[in-house]
Amino acid sequence: MRRQYILLFILLFVISAIPLFLHEQANLVLARNLASVVLFPVKMTTRFLEYLTISNVRIETLEIQVNQLKLENASLRDKLNLDTTRLESTEHTLLKASVVGRDPLNINGYLYIDKGIEHAVSQNQPVISIDGFVGRVKHAGPVSSIVETIENKGFAASAIDVNTSIHGIIRRQTSLMFDYIRHTDSINVGDSILTSGMSELFPKGILIGTVQRISESDDLFFKQVHVAPATQINRLVSVYIILGEHETSTSGNP
Repeated sequence: MRRQYILLFILLFVISAIPLFLHEQANLVLARNLASVVLFPVKMTTRFLEYLTISNVRIETLEIQVNQLKLENASLRDKLNLDTTRLESTEHTLLKASVVGRDPLNINGYLYIDKGIEHAVSQNQPVISIDGFVGRVKHAGPVSSIVETIENKGFAASAIDVNTSIHGIIRRQTSLMFDYIRHTDSINVGDSILTSGMSELFPKGILIGTVQRISESDDLFFKQVHVAPATQINRLVSVYIILGEHETSTSGNP
């Protein structure tokens, strides 16, 4: 073992002594080559981190575009059903916020996000995710806010079955229910339930969920429609706040 140490010492000594016997130009070439080898891992790590940063920015931009397109498509679907000569395009402004906390007593009922009044957030603004409806801003603080989600018991929003145009109220009870659906109303398992736009709070066309199960009840007028939410609240790490909308006319009178 001691002999190996001696050989290693001699080898390192010889390598370190080589520059003493080389002229200045050769020393520069040797130093440049050694630097490129030593710094190679650092360069690769830096490039990888730059790639991750650019990728995250692109992903966030694409998510915003997808949500905007969903809202615009819902608006266009609505306009196709209207007999009108004046069409308008609606552009929704979205703000991404990170989920920084949850109510320990109601783990999915309320979310704490890292955006507030300083970021143009205000009470009752709609909150969505890449998958669909989340809830509304319950309280807006200076730099953070509280979001009441669809998982909170008692939460309610006006909704519509997109396949049959049946209107009702989506409400959290023991599970998510599509309420005030009469026994004679045509509604089927698998139907998509969207915000109806009849509420001043939520734009029309945000996906809430799909009909999971329909059961008869003791109620003389209404049946029970169970809905599977589109968004899994307990998996959210970020959400999008709909700050407002800007409308511009795209056509005039005929």
